[in-house]
This record gives sequence, structure tokens and C-alpha cells, in this order.
Amino acid sequence: MDDIFKDYLADEIEEVKGKIKRIEIRKKEYKALKEKLEEHFNFEIVDYIIYDILDYETYHHTCLMINLAIINNRISIENGEILKAGLKILFKIKDRDDRFNRGVYINTFDFDSWYEKYSTKELIDLSKYLSKSDISLIKKLDIKIKNKIYTEQEFEVLNMDLLSYYIAEDMEEEEKKESKPLPKEVSRDEYNKLLEKINKISEKYKF
Repeated sequence: MDDIFKDYLADEIEEVKGKIKRIEIRKKEYKALKEKLEEHFNFEIVDYIIYDILDYETYHHTCLMINLAIINNRISIENGEILKAGLKILFKIKDRDDRFNRGVYINTFDFDSWYEKYSTKELIDLSKYLSKSDISLIKKLDIKIKNKIYTEQEFEVLNMDLLSYYIAEDMEEEEKKESKPLPKEVSRDEYNKLLEKINKISEKYKF
């Protein structure tokens, strides 16, 4: 990672690292809060409602966002009312202008210990999940493959490199243009099967 910053001044490096740290913390807190709330309520909760709680919005504002989700058919009327009442109890809301305190419901995220595990703990032996032809296919996509046990960070980089070629039928034409074209020797079917295997690895390790 240090090679990325080789052309930056020391203060610029610290600023960039600080921004990366804040982004990673937000991603992990979002995931933790969304999973915990959806497990509790047993239905999907719209992203902007999760972000309201993370951003310490008022209970009243979040209820307005729940109403918006109902209008847009993102949540049923019944589940919307359940969510309003449930959030009030879970976060100990007493007044409509009370702000959400995520610390009441989720522990504050320890970034440093998480990042050490994320970037150094070797977890995934790709040879257990990918065939030689899969590895060959990755190389044909001009993606470097390491002969080692992958950390979560290394696996995430591999996954993102693969997704740069992704195209779905329901994507807008402009979105499709942003995707890299597959090499002539790689078919879309081969690519999709490989991506499915990578997704199964992500699911297994709950990334």
C-alpha cells in the first residue's frame, strides 16, 4: 500500500490515509447496523434509513424517510409502522426531535484491530475453490494472481478487478460502456461462471 503514496508529501499521505480510514469505518458500521436491524425486524431496510441512523438524524426526519420508502414501494405500510415503533424502542427515543445515537445499539467500530486482521490475516486458499482453468482465465483478464493464501483485502482487490468486466442485462447503456470489454479468448459465459465462484467465496467468508 505504501507504493501508492510514494509521490505524495508526508502531510498529504496522512490526509489521504485519514480519508480511507473514515470510509472504511463507515462501510463497516453501515454493514453491521444494516445486518443487525434486518435480522431484528426480519425485513429489508432501505439504505437511506440506515444512513440516517449512522448520521445521527432526528427520529422525526427518519420517520419521514420511512414514509418516503412506503410511497416508493420500498417498504410496506405495515412494515413501515413496525420499523418506526421498533426504532423508537431500540434507540430509546423519547421525543420526535431526539437524534439517533448508534452507540446505543451497535458498538463503536475498532478500525485499527479490524484493519490489521483485514490486511494481514491470511484466510483464503484460492486453489481450494478455483480450478486451473479458472486461474488461467483470471490471467487472461490481465489480473495478477498471487501464489499465496489471500487476506480479505487481497481477495477484495481481486474481486473488484473481476467486477470491472461485469455487464448485466438490466444495466443502462452508459453503465455498460464503463465496463471493460472481455478479451476475445474469454467468453461472457466463462466470465460469469468464474464470477459466481468468487461470489460464493465471499458468501462463505461473509465479506
